[in-house]
Amino acid sequence: MGRRWLLLVIILMMLPVNVHASETDTKQAWNDIAANVLEFGKQEEFDRAKVMLEEFAQTFPGEAGDELTTTELRIVLNAHDRAMQSITAVDKASEQRIQALTEFRLAVDALVSTDQPMWRQMDDKLLQLINEMSTAIEHSDIDVYESSKSRFIGTYSIIKPAMAIDLSAETQQRLDSHIAFIERYASAKDKQLVGQLKTMHNDFENAFNKSKEKDDASILWMIVSIGGIITLTLIYVAFRKYQGEKESQKRKQVD
Repeated sequence: MGRRWLLLVIILMMLPVNVHASETDTKQAWNDIAANVLEFGKQEEFDRAKVMLEEFAQTFPGEAGDELTTTELRIVLNAHDRAMQSITAVDKASEQRIQALTEFRLAVDALVSTDQPMWRQMDDKLLQLINEMSTAIEHSDIDVYESSKSRFIGTYSIIKPAMAIDLSAETQQRLDSHIAFIERYASAKDKQLVGQLKTMHNDFENAFNKSKEKDDASILWMIVSIGGIITLTLIYVAFRKYQGEKESQKRKQVD
């Protein structure tokens, strides 16, 4: 009875790994398609990128859709629609098309990746642009401020869908409020804007750090899960060995 119980526990511990194996394959297929879409776009082979986007539409969300939240579905589908519209519109420049394809690529990667999502690699660039805006205001350099602001908003718009997948709604809303302020009300002539930009810098920095903490927690959970399976397996093996030795001793006593 004891051996059966231990075997059942081990099977139950390992079952989720087997169940999620097919889902992992499906998500990896999404990621591979998104990677090909962007690669074809960079090569300006937009017809081939369109074919890959159509293939994605046929496979997403599929059976793995039950694992996704409504927000994740909405974000990825919207990014997919924008990517498709960008490469089919005759009036779009290549740079605009690639930006839309990059946005789609990062969103899918954020959905699939459990460690080091690609959008997080943009932290240095975004924070540097905020610093450039602050410096430009201090030196009353309106042209530099406007240029840095334009590049910042453009970069943020590309990674925003991916960030929205990984970050909480509250964090995302706080970041969006900063963007709305500098787009509508901020003036390079207002020296007090430096304080606002400092707050924005801190909020973006914290957002990137929160994503890192999330990755660390995922890794820890994986280590604990694998460790638990290994421990139970060792216990089962030790128990079998103990039972075998016990039965061997009984046979010797009988002999």
